[in-house]
Amino acid sequence: MKYSSLIIALIPLFFSQVLKAQGINVAVSEKAKINFSGMIQTQFNYSLDNDIDIAGKHHTGSEHFSRNSFSVKRARVQVNAVINERINAVMLVNFGDFTGNPQNKVLENAYIKYSVNDYVNFQVGQFRPQFGQEDNYPVDFVRSIDYSNQYYLFGSNSWQSFQIGVSYFGEIKNVSIPVKYAIGVYNGNNRNQVGDNDDGKIVPARLVFGLGKNTELGVSGGAGKNMGQKIWAYGADVDYKKRLNEKWDIEFVSEYKQGINSVAYFAQEDPVIPINRYAMRGVYLQPNIGYSFKNVRLKKMEFAFRYEYLDADFKQEGNARQSYIPMVSASFAEAYAIRVQVGYLIDRYQRNIPNTIQYNTDRIICQVQARF
Repeated sequence: MKYSSLIIALIPLFFSQVLKAQGINVAVSEKAKINFSGMIQTQFNYSLDNDIDIAGKHHTGSEHFSRNSFSVKRARVQVNAVINERINAVMLVNFGDFTGNPQNKVLENAYIKYSVNDYVNFQVGQFRPQFGQEDNYPVDFVRSIDYSNQYYLFGSNSWQSFQIGVSYFGEIKNVSIPVKYAIGVYNGNNRNQVGDNDDGKIVPARLVFGLGKNTELGVSGGAGKNMGQKIWAYGADVDYKKRLNEKWDIEFVSEYKQGINSVAYFAQEDPVIPINRYAMRGVYLQPNIGYSFKNVRLKKMEFAFRYEYLDADFKQEGNARQSYIPMVSASFAEAYAIRVQVGYLIDRYQRNIPNTIQYNTDRIICQVQARF
């Protein structure tokens, strides 16, 4: 972490030099603006099982492991450089990755966005493709402890999370059914890579329909090639939000996805089973109830519950995972600027596999975040 402060200090200098090289004087230009923001997430993770560690891994031997631990999960800094009314550049880094293995991590967003109007927008660089509801908001706005297991599985298969490529997106607002749309082309080998590892690309697309004031229906689909193998994925989601009165509001999110698990296919030394037999699918449901306060300190309390079913290999042996996560959170500033969450993570597998993370677990996680 000793380099973190130096890197943060150099970021403004780096961006100012880039802008000056383009003939933009940061000190006097009214159009060029640089905004900094950040977020810190800390956790306390406690396993209720004597043979399960804080990562959810089962242990049968006599080795030492931790059943409770404090950690810094995320320490993000974002720079948004608004170069003119149509172009801005964004860079997001997570210094929390330095606490583990930072290889192919740390850098999250690094893209340039060009906007013509509501209908025509382009983005190039490293960012999250639009392929599901969870791509629409940063993790500090997630109504649970973290993104769904589905998000990370489809992310490892290059459909979500941070990918390198180009996208076109926009929205049609002034119609009876508003529509948001996005389509992109990506390398398909995840983030922070020097280049693509083959000539194959993935092409994900997404449509979101506004069904009245409170409901959105999203559909996603994509196809591509990975190391000469054809891959695909598709999904659908529903998001319902409503403010009941000045104190109470509710939200309900549900999402289903299915696709080819190319990670599992290429993990085999000499695959003999066709890649279309390596299939993954998942669904989650998440209601959330919020109660707002006029108290100066406490702004809002929320109660959420996420149920998730996920099978990473349902056409073959498979080992379905069911997760139940009740959670309560308290916000002490607007827009989750200060937020405290307590969640109970219950994982139940179709069958327990000793000495792996595919084992029934019960864990409690307390998370504190600050946005600035």
